[in-house]
Amino acid sequence: MRRIDRAANRRINASRSWHAHDRGYSGLSRAADQGVLWYAIAALLFVLGRRRAALRGIGSMIIAGVVSDVIVKSLFDGRRPPFSEVPVARRLRAYPTTPSFPSGHSASAAGFATGVALESGVAGLVVAPLAAAVAYSRMHVGAHWLSDVIGGVGVGVGVAVLGRLIASAAGFVRGLVADRRAHPSPVQVDRD
Repeated sequence: MRRIDRAANRRINASRSWHAHDRGYSGLSRAADQGVLWYAIAALLFVLGRRRAALRGIGSMIIAGVVSDVIVKSLFDGRRPPFSEVPVARRLRAYPTTPSFPSGHSASAAGFATGVALESGVAGLVVAPLAAAVAYSRMHVGAHWLSDVIGGVGVGVGVAVLGRLIASAAGFVRGLVADRRAHPSPVQVDRD
């Protein structure tokens, strides 16, 4: 896997660099720090009447971030790509010092986008390209390997889908309980 990671990073770092492009990805990567970008989009979705999409997106993002940054990162001790190989125009002001795998930015982005899409397909189609750009930006600025990004996306999608399944199961159980309360079974009397 490391050979593929190094080849991908070499290719990205060797690609032609132009100022607006590099600044855009660097800015996008910073905008997603601490989920700020996703909170802003959720607020917009909320105002536009897509409340469930906003809430599921934020919930999925938060849980994906915790799973990625607290649980999975504690299991792996991956080194980040060499800072010296990143073109100067693409470098972040400060690089993370936590283990590289998985990308927390990618997990949060994928969690948010998937959560939104599960509630509103149209909103999900609008958010998904931005989430993909955030995930790619982490390689563009040299903060992560390709495998880190793929792992982060997997965590984010998995968390959002699992959350939806759990919510559906809980709704089903609540429906059964409510139905039983509304239509109690007759009490059987044992007659000897």
